[in-house]
Amino acid sequence: MRRCLVADDTETLWAALSATRPGQICLVADNAGPELLPDLVLADHLLHTDRAASEILHLKPYPYYVSDATTTDALACLNRMTTASGHASQIGERLSQTLATGRLTLRAHPFSCAPLPYADMPADLREDFAASTLTIMKGDLNYRRLVGDQHWPATTPFTEATSYFPGTVTALRTLKSDVVTGLASETLLALEAAGGAWRTGGTHAVIQTKPWDLPKSP
Repeated sequence: MRRCLVADDTETLWAALSATRPGQICLVADNAGPELLPDLVLADHLLHTDRAASEILHLKPYPYYVSDATTTDALACLNRMTTASGHASQIGERLSQTLATGRLTLRAHPFSCAPLPYADMPADLREDFAASTLTIMKGDLNYRRLVGDQHWPATTPFTEATSYFPGTVTALRTLKSDVVTGLASETLLALEAAGGAWRTGGTHAVIQTKPWDLPKSP
């Protein structure tokens, strides 16, 4: 699996989570169905291990693309997990409890379906992200919106392309479009030399993190 990662900021991600007390985490979902289930497992893991005090799961108010995850999809997945057996049932029950107590919030902001980059996000959504210890962006379209859907040189630092973002942000993305940032020069050379549709074929992925600059102690 690690060989498929062309950029891996996992250590930066865990360091960012360890740098502060557990706070709010935003998880911006992508697709419904079998992709939404591991998103919910991730949400439960962050809450269950006290890496998050609360979470906001951002979903679509309606499918922007046919596979987009909506609030209805999330509730259906939770119900399916709760009525399953073994660990799935335990996770479903825990998430249902956190939803009932308000530690987990499902949010469907209209901007999720807007044809605009995240640099143009409205003030209330910016406040959500700014108040969070971490925002996790899932999927190819969210990645493109995060970096402005521009054809950056692939070695452009991810932190530069997302410098506007009002907090720590991590992109978990399988490459399915030409847009990519944050690759090391040697990685890019190796990928180009190997040929193939590595940018668009869904065979490679990135874990990229832009940490928030915490204020320095006096």
